[in-house]
Amino acid sequence: MKRRAIDIKKAIINILKKEKELSLKALEIKINSGSQTIATQIEELEFLNIVEVIKHQKSDKTGRPYTSVKLKD
Repeated sequence: MKRRAIDIKKAIINILKKEKELSLKALEIKINSGSQTIATQIEELEFLNIVEVIKHQKSDKTGRPYTSVKLKD
């Protein structure tokens, strides 16, 4: 069964309330949804000023750039 966009947005917000800040990859895994779906929903939440998208230069673990998301204060 396909989930509605609003349900995915609610899941993102609820997870970020608990976790404070997560990478896009971690959100994909926790929500069990594809990267494009997560990116689209995050883009809408950012437009609505609900979340902040942070682009990191490199990960401590992998040394590669990554993007994380957190709720706006």
